[in-house]
Amino acid sequence: MRHGRFLVVGALLAASCAMEQYEGDEENLSDAYEEMLDADGSADSARCSGVVVPDRGPFDNRIALTFDDGPSLANTPRVLEVLAAHHALATFFINGRTVGSAEADMLRQMAAQGHLIGNHTQSHKDSRQLSADAFRRELEQTDQVIRGLGIPPTFMRFPYGSASCTTADIAREAGYRITGWHIDTADWCFSNPRGGVGYCHPDTFAYVPDRYRSDFVGWIVYQAQQNGGGVMLMHDIQSYTASQLDAVLTALEQAGFSFVRLDDVSTFPLLNGTTPPQSWIGTPCSDQSVCAFGAGADRLGSCTSSDPEVPGFCTMTCEGYCPDRHGFATTFCIESATPGVGMCAAWSDELNGFCALIPGTTAQVRPRFIGSSGASASEAMVCVN
Repeated sequence: MRHGRFLVVGALLAASCAMEQYEGDEENLSDAYEEMLDADGSADSARCSGVVVPDRGPFDNRIALTFDDGPSLANTPRVLEVLAAHHALATFFINGRTVGSAEADMLRQMAAQGHLIGNHTQSHKDSRQLSADAFRRELEQTDQVIRGLGIPPTFMRFPYGSASCTTADIAREAGYRITGWHIDTADWCFSNPRGGVGYCHPDTFAYVPDRYRSDFVGWIVYQAQQNGGGVMLMHDIQSYTASQLDAVLTALEQAGFSFVRLDDVSTFPLLNGTTPPQSWIGTPCSDQSVCAFGAGADRLGSCTSSDPEVPGFCTMTCEGYCPDRHGFATTFCIESATPGVGMCAAWSDELNGFCALIPGTTAQVRPRFIGSSGASASEAMVCVN
């Protein structure tokens, strides 16, 4: 399986929402899970999806923290305290029906602190089960709630990540940017008392690997490392999430991650309506300027050649994994000419003419450079000099 496809499956594991608040929705959730697992994860597929984020990276180890289903007077304040301690801002996707006067005051304070407030519809219904008019009412009611707080909303998330082309178009026509996720914490499953709080029972949620069923923090860090960051999904109505958030953020920081808002254009250009750089790993080059993609100094691209007379291609250093970008061939981490140092190369793919469009390269089978990543051994047909 290609690494890019592996990341997509990892990013689309499920549309987790709080079962304890929405009893009887298990069948809707299960149907949504299966549909998401069939998605190809490309930027194009984001048009009709409530899960796929058009930006596929690189995220330069930056994460946008997002929370669904609140606000909760019991748990949201605890979440805010932890975020403040880590100097992190987040996006809170609210259900309009939960907002009373006390919740409204809290939301105003959250916005004043720099957090974003997003639309998660009025009553958390599966949009695929609604008529166009019914979904429009769901969206508009919560839009009115948020605007009534003096907050102009920009982002929305579909309940369960469950969207159709019709409902996605309605949301965009209303001016919203649909926000899926790359990292699904499955916090609602770890919160479920079945098997004990802190254990995600396989009969409740099948998509967490067995080695992480009792390791909530490890499961999150694992996904973050696989994706290099991205949008992370949590729920601020869950007391377990509030209690574990400090451990989660601490572990992510120790693993080299930092936190940004959803409107960070350098991290999520497509989500925010801008065009990312046009070069990527595998792009032909003869100098460094062609490969100036990425925002973090340690993730900037480089050219394999510094001689204008000698063709090269854009790459970046790696251990185990390389990021992918829509419109370019899937990438793979191999050992560079310098022993013990990994570099990213493009798969031999139709997008690069099976290496013919990358001058000086041929299709060669190379083993994965693992380094200290813990990635599994693999090999791929890549375009190399």
